[in-house]
Amino acid sequence: MWLLVAIIGLFFANKSTETPFDPSGNLYYASNQPDFENQVNKLLHSALNTPLKNVAVHITSSKDCLCKLVANRHIKSVKDMVKSIGKTNETVFVEDIIGLSSILSSTPAIAIFDELGKLSYLGPYATGIGCFSGNGTVEPYLATRGTLGAIIPFESTGCYCHG
Repeated sequence: MWLLVAIIGLFFANKSTETPFDPSGNLYYASNQPDFENQVNKLLHSALNTPLKNVAVHITSSKDCLCKLVANRHIKSVKDMVKSIGKTNETVFVEDIIGLSSILSSTPAIAIFDELGKLSYLGPYATGIGCFSGNGTVEPYLATRGTLGAIIPFESTGCYCHG
């Protein structure tokens, strides 16, 4: 009986961590601006001071958050996959890039750039309770080539750190 109560308690505790990736709509609004992809490219390029061709930029927060801890295994598996397909991994803290937090209010997040240095994906690693690798959102876009524009799943819900 106590095991059943514990499992139900864990379910409700985990369900309470499921929040929108773009709760304020800032990413949605920004992504509808004609210069959005250039703006993101410029912010990340200036922070990294490196060309963004075939780069995966892992965007995290310097603040502690349960969702960041829960996602660590999945983030590592994504980094391994990025490396195995010949792309480069870079990591930035959202607080260190002036203007980024006004567009992207949730972490962990990832920005994928294609072989031309164009943004092809910006969003969460995964959706759902816990954001585990089994419900990954980003994997199909890691090797995408020549997209017509960035995929931005701003309506995603999951375990994300805000602010």
